[in-house]
Amino acid sequence: MKIVVKIDMEVIVDCYDDEEISSGWEAYMDDALVFPFKARIVNPVSCEIPVGEVVIVTDMIGFFDISGSVLWLKDSVDVIKKMEVQWNNKEYNVDIDDLKPLNNDIQTLEAIKNWNFWITKY
Repeated sequence: MKIVVKIDMEVIVDCYDDEEISSGWEAYMDDALVFPFKARIVNPVSCEIPVGEVVIVTDMIGFFDISGSVLWLKDSVDVIKKMEVQWNNKEYNVDIDDLKPLNNDIQTLEAIKNWNFWITKY
């Protein structure tokens, strides 16, 4: 319930359409995620990095609409789920839900938890 309140009151508050919801998520994640951070691969559906490996997450990867805005709509094919990571001196694109952040930055941990909840259960 706490996550729903957080999403409703902080991320999509005062949003009336899909474009505003997208902008709300973009602003929230941009403010909340502190790059770079370490994460462990927990479910490598989207990548070739083995379970348990530690990566450095360096950025969000998204698809952009005509105006250049990142699309954050959960029902859109352009939903952001990818994070750019470095592992063994190479860059990879990994689904956000394949990562378990290892840092102590509460904001980053909470943002990823909120995003995964939005996509799967909201």
